[in-house]
Amino acid sequence: MSPPAILALDLDGVLVDGMEEYWRSSLHVAQEDFGAPWVGAPTKVPDAFRRIRPWVHTGWEMVVVAWALAHGIAEEEFLQDYPGALRQWQGRLGQSSAALQDALERHRRHCRLGDPQGWLAQHRPYPGVAERLRRCRHGGVDWVVVTTKGREFAAALLEQDRLQPTAVYGREDGPKVHVLRRLLEQRQPIWFVEDRLPTLEKVMADHQLRGIGCYLAAWGYLRHADRQQLRPPAHWLDHATFCAPFHDWPT
Repeated sequence: MSPPAILALDLDGVLVDGMEEYWRSSLHVAQEDFGAPWVGAPTKVPDAFRRIRPWVHTGWEMVVVAWALAHGIAEEEFLQDYPGALRQWQGRLGQSSAALQDALERHRRHCRLGDPQGWLAQHRPYPGVAERLRRCRHGGVDWVVVTTKGREFAAALLEQDRLQPTAVYGREDGPKVHVLRRLLEQRQPIWFVEDRLPTLEKVMADHQLRGIGCYLAAWGYLRHADRQQLRPPAHWLDHATFCAPFHDWPT
């Protein structure tokens, strides 16, 4: 089996575990900008936040979740109807998605510039991932990052591990489906590794992207039913297979 020409990878939940940073940054913005009455230790990630995190698509949503948890919401409200709970609590908060995202980006930038080592230390690369990606170049495979995180933050995290992708596509570059369309015009085949099943489903539903290989990262921020709901042509990708040669990957 031939390897891909381009390996496209999500960042959060595929390359990096940033759960600590997600919580601390989201809680800080919820408290300092929007008055969330949180009384717990800001450095301890609540189990409720960990369980809700797999439903999150974009950073601003985490601020809403943190604000709602500080106001005593039962996590089941989000787990049973995430879109509905998100709309409800964003309405109570009274802030637009853009305003919440801007506040989160400002705080992250302040942390990264004021204490770069402390900020980077809140993100942990998954074992073996960096080594696997370095081998891509030796095999003639370009790898790129396609993330909803801001491009500058994604680049800083990659630089920490001395990883040099061919390109980094962040929130500023538009939805992942649009980025993948542009990549498909450049080179084929493309394999895409993502830990968010709804994102993979959008890719598979796009007729322009039918030639892309889709993989759900088993080590990421998954919901309980994601593996059972995974449908062809997407493939389940465990960590050992990810680290193996491309001819061992399911196709």
